[in-house]
Amino acid sequence: MYDEDIRQEPDALNLSGVTAEQPVSEELQVLADVSGAEEPVLSESAPESYETPEPERTPEEAKPEASKLSDREVMQHTASIWRYRTVIEDGTELHTEFHSKYQRVGRCEAIGARVRGKKHKHEGTNCDDWFETAESAGCLIAVVADGAGSKPLSRIGARVSCEGAVEYLRGAVSGLFESQPELRVKLSGDMSGAEFMEACGQIAPLIQNAARAGFDAVIKKLGSIYSDSAYTASLGRNPTLADMGSTFLAALVVPLEINGGHENFVLSAQIGDGCICAIDRNAGHENCFRLLGEADSGAYSGETDFLSEKNVSEGAIARRTRISRGKSDIIMLMSDGVADDYFPAQPQMKRLCLDLMLNGIIPMPGGKSEPLPPEPVRFPSVSPDQRSVALQYAKQLLNDGEDVDGLWDRRGELAPWSLDSWGVFIGKRPQDRLLTWLDNYNERGSFDDRTLVVLDLSAQD
Repeated sequence: MYDEDIRQEPDALNLSGVTAEQPVSEELQVLADVSGAEEPVLSESAPESYETPEPERTPEEAKPEASKLSDREVMQHTASIWRYRTVIEDGTELHTEFHSKYQRVGRCEAIGARVRGKKHKHEGTNCDDWFETAESAGCLIAVVADGAGSKPLSRIGARVSCEGAVEYLRGAVSGLFESQPELRVKLSGDMSGAEFMEACGQIAPLIQNAARAGFDAVIKKLGSIYSDSAYTASLGRNPTLADMGSTFLAALVVPLEINGGHENFVLSAQIGDGCICAIDRNAGHENCFRLLGEADSGAYSGETDFLSEKNVSEGAIARRTRISRGKSDIIMLMSDGVADDYFPAQPQMKRLCLDLMLNGIIPMPGGKSEPLPPEPVRFPSVSPDQRSVALQYAKQLLNDGEDVDGLWDRRGELAPWSLDSWGVFIGKRPQDRLLTWLDNYNERGSFDDRTLVVLDLSAQD
């Protein structure tokens, strides 16, 4: 989903086979792990039921064509028109309305959440996204999948592929570090040296095998529901593998101590759209961003690729594997419901990172301060009570003639506009705040499911 210029950036090493002859360019950063959650402050499923909705245009599709409103005016106009419907039970597996997790591992933390998109709420259909995270041998694992909207059981494929991949990685990472106790030392060595490249060759197959394990889990699940009467009744036929198609984004992070400082070794793979990227919060706009994966085709989800036997074959998944090591301290994995709102990734992922700071999901440089206008923007939520939620947006802090890069370089001055400075509460814990923010931030033309896992590799105590 990235344009040609971004695809040509020297991001992370493309592992179509790791050799000692190809040095890895120093760049990236680490990842973190997530799990555990309480009920956040956001739109929950309502107990009342609704009639099955008839096909209709979304509020933004139905807006007056002749109007020349600003993006904010259009969103204010359409916000109260969105309807909230619960998912109709049909005997097949349903997804929960939302989910969040948190996990702390040493100096790293993982914050993850997914929410049902506006369009799914409006139509009374399932969220198709899923994510899983885990820890193994002091390493962090994160997997995100986005079920194909046109596939009736894609939500199930997304879930089981994430679970299968994480289950495999949890055991394989532990086993590898037990059998190769010097692996961390080798990964910490000279990045152009033979030992480092040998270590890359030992660890790279793990992320590739994880994709295969995810696909195998989908095949196994298909076998268990193939003749299930609830599924045949819902589909009017037996389910097929194509019904369960989803994207697949995975990252494994190995925290390292090198010359008294922190670095992170990151192994990643991506099939389909969405985004995996790294941000160095201590760097200027020219050097702070790296992509860790590449969308397979097209600019948006309608043209993307999915987890399949072809895409997890040895050569195909090797071409989608990236290796990186460096000092970046934020790793993000997201479905296209978020990535498309921050497109193109360069420079818009910096804006995403600023939005996370301003809304209290990751630390804001400078902490709390006296508030300054503009105040946070309030929109009605797509929920049973349509309660309004106030959030801060980095783009409304741009000075005249300023771009995202300029705003990034003065991020240390933005504390007066944070929710904390304005006294706005959107959740007690970081995963609650991420969930509330994901469910309620407004971007014109955005109504897909949203999933985001943020790995903060230098989390504060």
